[in-house]
Amino acid sequence: MSVKPIREYDGKKIMQALYPVNLGLEMCLVTPEVLSKPDPWRTLASENPWLLTKKLVVKPDQLVKRRGKHGLVYVNKSYDEVRNWICERMQKEITLDGVSGILDHFIIEPATPHKDEEEVYVCIQSHRYFDEIFFYHQGGVDVGDVDAKALRMNIGIDQTISKADVIAKLMKEVPAAKKDKMAEFIVNLYTDVFVQAHFTYLEINPVVMTETQIVPLDCAAKLDETAAFLAEPLWQGVEFPAPFGRAAFPEEKFIQDLDSKTVHL
Repeated sequence: MSVKPIREYDGKKIMQALYPVNLGLEMCLVTPEVLSKPDPWRTLASENPWLLTKKLVVKPDQLVKRRGKHGLVYVNKSYDEVRNWICERMQKEITLDGVSGILDHFIIEPATPHKDEEEVYVCIQSHRYFDEIFFYHQGGVDVGDVDAKALRMNIGIDQTISKADVIAKLMKEVPAAKKDKMAEFIVNLYTDVFVQAHFTYLEINPVVMTETQIVPLDCAAKLDETAAFLAEPLWQGVEFPAPFGRAAFPEEKFIQDLDSKTVHL
């Protein structure tokens, strides 16, 4: 297994494509290549009309952790405000947790109005002989040590899960009126997204669960690159970026190509 982290944008694209019902995710990625086009901001808005009609959130999308705590999440802003915020930071060096790097990828999405009590934490991880779902009835930047307090559910090789299993093992602190909806989301996320696309890690913190919708707000994900021969058509053109603060080397691309063609027995 060759585990590779991917951008939030790519993780959500895969989620949107494979989840059995439309999650309604709207997003766009702003890069130096996007801004090199003629009249880029007008073009971006014409391709994504929601940018001009909704309040927005923007953040760097290049494997940066704790973006909120670093002041790198700009929330509930207009398109003009988001544009100015990105332009002030695009291709500028910044130091985060002792690592210096250039900011050059930003994800823009509609802001989702909600209450703190509507946030939950969901994470799915692959281990050698089983997958594991972590769930906590609270979420967000202040969720704390989820390893210590999240409820867990193990899924063995070739096992399936049901809503009844999820409700019994993970939904103890969820209001009764929301248990079925949340359990269905987790079953679909695991069965149709995580397993089918060969994710090895998929953390959504928070998932916002209102009376009318479920919205994955913040996503961190990793794929098994050696499964490319099986799953690459499902990956929506994903790229595997270098860690923040380091450019990819040509040798790494060569190894990635080898990994993607290797079958581990």
